[in-house]
Amino acid sequence: MSIVSRKAIQIAGPDKKKEEIVTFRKEANNTYTKIISTVERDYKTGLANSSKRSKPVEEGPYVMTSNLSDYDEKMKYQDFDGFEKEMFFKKVDELHEDTEK
Repeated sequence: MSIVSRKAIQIAGPDKKKEEIVTFRKEANNTYTKIISTVERDYKTGLANSSKRSKPVEEGPYVMTSNLSDYDEKMKYQDFDGFEKEMFFKKVDELHEDTEK
């Protein structure tokens, strides 16, 4: 819950907003798939409900890269020690992936 002034006018009922959640799933061939799912959050209570109507969108494949000047996607996360870290992903073509094998 948020702290609200006693003079503030609040709307009746839930205050719902749609949010996008982006995650990366590691595949067996050491590539990553980007998954975008939509949730609906009630800003008054903080509860989030996944949208049953829309299925998650999957994009990829991506490979993890250490080249900080050439990447397509960046993901920030907090490690176990509380430090913020970043992961960089480069999108690869399906055809390019087959020629590497």
